[in-house]
Amino acid sequence: MEQIHITKSTPLLNKYGVLQKPGYATQMLYNYNRSCVAGVPFGLKEWDFYQISLGKWVLQMVIGHVSYMASFSSTLFSLETHERYNFTRMRPLPLRSIPMSPNPNEPHTLHANGKYFSMIFEIKEECRVLSLNGRNNNGTVEIRLTLPHIQEDESMVIATPFHKPKQFYLNCKEHFYGVEGYVRFGDVTITATGQETALLDWGRGVWPYHHEWFWGCGAGYQAGGRFGFNIGWGFGDLSYATENMFFWNGKAYKLGTLKVIRDEKNYMAPWHFVSDDGYLDMTMTPIYDNYTQTKVAFVNNRCHQVFGYFSGRALLPDGEVIHIKELLAFCEHAINHW
Repeated sequence: MEQIHITKSTPLLNKYGVLQKPGYATQMLYNYNRSCVAGVPFGLKEWDFYQISLGKWVLQMVIGHVSYMASFSSTLFSLETHERYNFTRMRPLPLRSIPMSPNPNEPHTLHANGKYFSMIFEIKEECRVLSLNGRNNNGTVEIRLTLPHIQEDESMVIATPFHKPKQFYLNCKEHFYGVEGYVRFGDVTITATGQETALLDWGRGVWPYHHEWFWGCGAGYQAGGRFGFNIGWGFGDLSYATENMFFWNGKAYKLGTLKVIRDEKNYMAPWHFVSDDGYLDMTMTPIYDNYTQTKVAFVNNRCHQVFGYFSGRALLPDGEVIHIKELLAFCEHAINHW
């Protein structure tokens, strides 16, 4: 398939709220203007989501909203013992009152606070600092993490249309290598060693009430370098571009569509991924299904986030083969009504 590659600064929406030029980029070249967003009053969704791999522990942090509800949350869970610790605060009817940044990499501070808690994402040129102070049923919750940012590193950026002209999805996925700091939930403290990796999932959009997607992502030190990947399908009109890429030492390599072989009745059976251009071939051996479900009023979201070890190969344009061996990552299947 021919994919539209955005190589210069481009307005995301026209004055009527219609996506101007669907496609993909390797840095944020789309100019997102919230004032141009049209559609239903409660349709806009915006979030900054981080996932940090801390050995066999995973930390997730999000500041975001879906217009009728805002969420400020953090979850720590173990891939081995399945222990789970949560911190969540909700705020009804935020609409567009939360000052979400129009660009994931421009220096800014995203601050959410309320009774007995403070959550901050501070974006600097050289790093990102994530912090949380609060309490849950286990006691004190305290997070201090620094994610070094290599400015030359490329990322996955995609602008996806839907059937209705005023619906769109602008998304950026970015990897970070080397995490510093600590996470504390009550008596449980996890300290980063400096070798961990992290992921940013930055999203802005208006899309259908019912939708479904598959998304896989991971990063780590492989074959003497920094390797990462992002794959996804099933969400929106992907005829303009896919979100399939792999990354090698900071440079993005675009992929076409994926052939996925899996047992649809068993999430814990192996998943095999092969790109149609032959540049990526990986098999995931699952170890844990991080299943979550949220069902409140008209909201019904279900997600199987399957973690496993990925092994296989990635092929560079010059013919060099990157051998991938037991990279701990995930692929998820989400079915949402929200």
